[in-house]
Amino acid sequence: MSKPLIMVVDDCAITLDVTRIHLEEAGLEVITRSSSIGTTAAILRMKPDCVLVDVSMPGLTGDKIIKIAREKNINTKIVLFSAKEENELLKLAGDCGADGYIMKSNNKYKLVNEVKRFLSR
Repeated sequence: MSKPLIMVVDDCAITLDVTRIHLEEAGLEVITRSSSIGTTAAILRMKPDCVLVDVSMPGLTGDKIIKIAREKNINTKIVLFSAKEENELLKLAGDCGADGYIMKSNNKYKLVNEVKRFLSR
């Protein structure tokens, strides 16, 4: 059985590295992108099981990436991944068509559990 593939899109190299390490340690396969441009094409090409997208990205914000993906009928689970306040993320997720959100934190177990929760839906 193959490992679930997670794509993480964030402009912060440290966040990408730490998130990748935590998810790989939990047995998931992870690909990372530091640029928002071309993300929908990468989703179509790589077919990840779940995508974590930072909200505050230069060039194309995470919510706009999700709107574009939904307009292209991409049915992959796409989740906002941000340090913004929870009520703001809840509204933003609903407005852009995200499958939900995960708040960034230093708790690797919470991150892994949240990602696995989205995978099981």
